[in-house]
Amino acid sequence: MIEQYRDDFPLTVMCRLLKVSVSGHYKWEKRPQCASACRRERLEAKVVETYAEFKVRYGAPRVAEELNAVGIKCSVNFVVKIMRLRGIRARNGKGFKYSPPAEAMSNVAENLLSRQFIAEKPNEKWTTDIAYIWVRDRWLYLATVMDLYSRAIVGWALDASMTEQLVTDALKMAFQRR
Repeated sequence: MIEQYRDDFPLTVMCRLLKVSVSGHYKWEKRPQCASACRRERLEAKVVETYAEFKVRYGAPRVAEELNAVGIKCSVNFVVKIMRLRGIRARNGKGFKYSPPAEAMSNVAENLLSRQFIAEKPNEKWTTDIAYIWVRDRWLYLATVMDLYSRAIVGWALDASMTEQLVTDALKMAFQRR
């Protein structure tokens, strides 16, 4: 409190009000930092460093586990306190939610492969899939076409929206390349 109001009030007045001697305050001010405070500062730096290293995805349990794995002894509760004081939290990737299965199965072509994924020659069987990729602040959609004979991606398309055009572009690329 004295440090906070040092510019506003005389030191002698604040020490008298708080029943602290001026010489005792100066002695306290010049004393070296205790071992536990030094250890806490080092651990705080390691917690923040580990948190950043894993791209803000790790919460207190995983940060504590990582630190203990490299030989820095600390408890989960200690890491929780540090993270709360610093105002840092794990960012979980729970933004995407699947729609109900009934809606997902409307307007879907019949399964012609029936789980027979072995092809005897190139270009005999192709499969397609769409992957959702979170990039910075939005979803991107990647449509791919795979030749089941070579297991090579023969066509692909990337777009910010999942439309029929996305799949059509991936198939066009596959036809042009093959």
